[in-house]
Parts: sequence; C-alpha cells; structure tokens
Amino acid sequence: MLNLERLFVCHHAFNTPRLCSGHTNKLLHHRQVHDFQHDLILTETEVRMENSMLKHQQTASTTKIWVTAVLCMLTNLCYGAMMAYIAVALPYYTDINNKSGIFMEHEASSWFVSLNQPVRMTGTLSAIILNKKLGRKYSLILSSLVIILGGILAYFATNFFVLMSGSLLAHFGSGLVVIPSYSLLNDISIIRLRGSLGSMNTLTMYAGYMYGLGIGMFISVLYLPLVMIAPALVFLAFFWLLPESPIWLASRDKTEKAKDVLTYLRGRKYNTDPEMKEIMGILKENDQLQKTKSVCSKEFLKPACVTTMLFFFQAGAGADTLSYFGIIIFQERIANESLLVFLFQAAISLGYLVSPYIMSRINRRPQFITSAMMMGLGMLVLGAENFIPCQSIRDYIPYICLLVTGLSYGLGVGPVPFVLMSEMFGVKYKSEGMAMAIAARCLMAFTQLKVFADVEDLIGISGIFLCHSLINMIAAIFVFCVLPETRNKSLSELEQIWRPKEPTTKDSSQKA
Repeated sequence: MLNLERLFVCHHAFNTPRLCSGHTNKLLHHRQVHDFQHDLILTETEVRMENSMLKHQQTASTTKIWVTAVLCMLTNLCYGAMMAYIAVALPYYTDINNKSGIFMEHEASSWFVSLNQPVRMTGTLSAIILNKKLGRKYSLILSSLVIILGGILAYFATNFFVLMSGSLLAHFGSGLVVIPSYSLLNDISIIRLRGSLGSMNTLTMYAGYMYGLGIGMFISVLYLPLVMIAPALVFLAFFWLLPESPIWLASRDKTEKAKDVLTYLRGRKYNTDPEMKEIMGILKENDQLQKTKSVCSKEFLKPACVTTMLFFFQAGAGADTLSYFGIIIFQERIANESLLVFLFQAAISLGYLVSPYIMSRINRRPQFITSAMMMGLGMLVLGAENFIPCQSIRDYIPYICLLVTGLSYGLGVGPVPFVLMSEMFGVKYKSEGMAMAIAARCLMAFTQLKVFADVEDLIGISGIFLCHSLINMIAAIFVFCVLPETRNKSLSELEQIWRPKEPTTKDSSQKA
C-alpha cells in the first residue's frame, strides 16, 4: 500500500524551516535531505512490493493445497457432528420413555448441552502449547485420537456419568482441532485462497452438523457417537498425506524441510525463494522482538479485544440457540421440527459455500456488516411473530426467517470472524490470540446455553429472539467503527496492522 502519510511527513519535515543557524543548520538540512530520500525510496519500494507476492503466487499450483485443506477439514466435520449429536440426543434423553436406560432431568440436561463449551475451550487453550511443541500436523493427529476415544466411550455408555464423560472428552478433542487447523490452512495457503480456505474450514463444522443431523433422522441416537467419529477415522487413514506447516518448520530451524513443503504445495516449477525470504524475515523480526513479547502490549491487546468482541457477537447472534434448541423450540409449532432445523443448517452451509466467492471479491467489513444486519432482521421478525394477526402468514414465518438467518450467518457472521482470527494476529501472538478468541466464544456460548431455559421462562422465546436481533445490530455498528481491513494483504502487511508505528523523520528531527 502506498504510504501517503509517510510521504507527507517526509515532505513536511524536508520543507519545514528550523530555528538553527550556521553549520548546525546545514548539517540538519543535509540530514533531512538524506532521511527524506531514504524514506522516499522505502515508499517507492512499498508501491512495487504491494502486489508482488500476490502476482508471484499466480504461478503456484493449488492441487496439493486443496488436498491438504480437505484432510485438514475432516477433523472439523467431527466438531459439527458432535453439535448435531447434542441437539438430537437432548430431546431423546429428556424423554422418560426412551429405551437407553438413561434419563436426564432439567438440571442434568442443562449441563449436558452447555458444559461442552468450556471443555472445548480448555482444549483450545491446551492447543496453544501443542501447536508450538508438536506442530500443526501432529496436533491434529492427537486431537483425532481424543475424539475417537470420546465417541467410543459415549457409544458404550450405560449411565449418565459415562455418557457425559465420553461427550466431554470428544468435545475436548474438538477444541484441540481449532487452532492447528486454522493455523495450518493459513500457513500453507497462497494469499488469494486464504479467505476461501478459512471460510470453508468453518463451513465443514456446519456440514458436519448436517451430516450428523441428517443421519440422526434415520438411525437411533444410540449409534450417533459412531457417526460422530467417522471423519476422524478417515483422517487417520490418510494423515500421511498431510504436510507440516512451513512456517512452523522454519521456526524450528528446519529451513530445507520448510522449502521442500512449499515446493510440494506450490509445484516444482514454482520459485519458493521469495516466500521463504518473507517467512524467514518475519521469523527473524519476531525473534528479535521475543524479549519484548507481552500479552499486555498493544500489538496483542488491540487485535485480541477486536476478535474477542467479534466472537462474542457471533456466539450471541442466535445460531447456537437454533442449532442446539431448535428441535425443542419448534417441537409443538412445526410438523417436522427436525427438517426445519436441517433446513436452517443447510442455509448456513449454502452461505458458507458462497462466502469464499464473496471474500475473494469484496472486503471483510462490508461482508460482515451486511450479513449481521440481515440476520438481525430475521431474528426481529421471529421475535415479533406473535404480533402478526394473520395465522396463514405466521405459519410460514419460521421457515422464511430460519432460511434468512441461516444464510446470513453463513455468508458473513459465521466465517468472517474465523478468517480474521487467523489474519489479525502476527506470528508472534497467533496461538495465544486465536485461543483467546475461541475461548471468548466458548464462554459466551456456555453462558447462553446454560441459562436458556431460565431466560425463556423470564422473557419467553420471542424475547430471546429480540435479544439476538439487538446483538446483531450492535455487531454491525462495532465492525463499521473499529475493524481494520485485512483482505489481499501479504504476511508482512498483516504483521504491520497492529504493530506500533516507527517514529517518523519529523519526530526524529525534532528530537535532534
């Protein structure tokens, strides 16, 4: 990007009169000329380099990138399938006449549907260490093993404690998935695919929900744990095709292996030197700044606060409420409530399918703002449904509104925060920042899921929908006022978004 501010400051410093005289004035003048010429060269370099990496990567092959991405996303299918398992199992186990021998009363059911959120958050926080120590690849392998173990335990459960333990273990494994999956996709991607891959990675969660919910409509809930872990089993069968992150390898002084991975991903005809130079430059700069690394620095706190708020809004947008409680909410109002919730997830998935196309063509800010306002409108109509006098219209409102809210969520409210999460934090703070963002989402989701029944008793389901509508509108205003743009920026440019600006020539001259 052309740094006009730097150019203006340099020009201003060069042409500003100084209250100096004689030899001192000449020396200062010569130094100003030199500084101005130096900064002007840097500015011209930035202009030439702005799209150089984007243009250079046009020669890269994307076949291996997509193969790696598909493997990486398989574990996120388990994430979504477990959401579906909770949604389908909740009404089953709260029915005293179910054939499992396990019955959940009000308190037990509220913990069953909500406790998975902080447990998943614990897995996400644990992934900070694993992501650094083991690397992205082996962190994903470990998470898959934990998910499989939890699913098997839930399948053989004969009482509530064992069922809950298996479910929580599987959710802990899904928490381990989030950071390494997004990190690996970000690390292997070329610039023009970064937004699309991030969006598709989130899409697989909802595709997993549809996968679990769809199969759950035809088989017994007792067999769903095996359905839940099937994608993890497929991942383990083909994990040997998954490369390690070139950035992680380079950070471990395995430069040649990192270069080999880039060659594998981009193709043998691709010149990896410019990318390796950029990666090494970023790592070298971060190594020099490790002594000053602090979670209290603005370089971390600013993106952390922004992403935390984004995930707070995302969790409160209403998608979780409809995903987990949709079957119960519409049980007495719709003939086939499972089909309605399935259509809601299908609308979300359709939005996620279209979202990568949108991300490649418009900026993140307008994408999120538009989708949040549309979702807020859908929630508003759901909340005001009882005020519509015509019964024939009211019968269609749940279908129309769930399709609108689901599509809006998939188009922006859902994918944009996840993509920004991987883009807004520099290499130095990426693991901590992503973990903090996901933890914020899990805490918000846990709170609203745990108190859902109590809040419904207090303000009714219409009041809950109106609250979700308000949260969406506030989210749109927040993004408009605060969020920086990250689209089509290289790794170096992303690193500079939150980094404190270096003193300008004018400031240096004044100090002198």
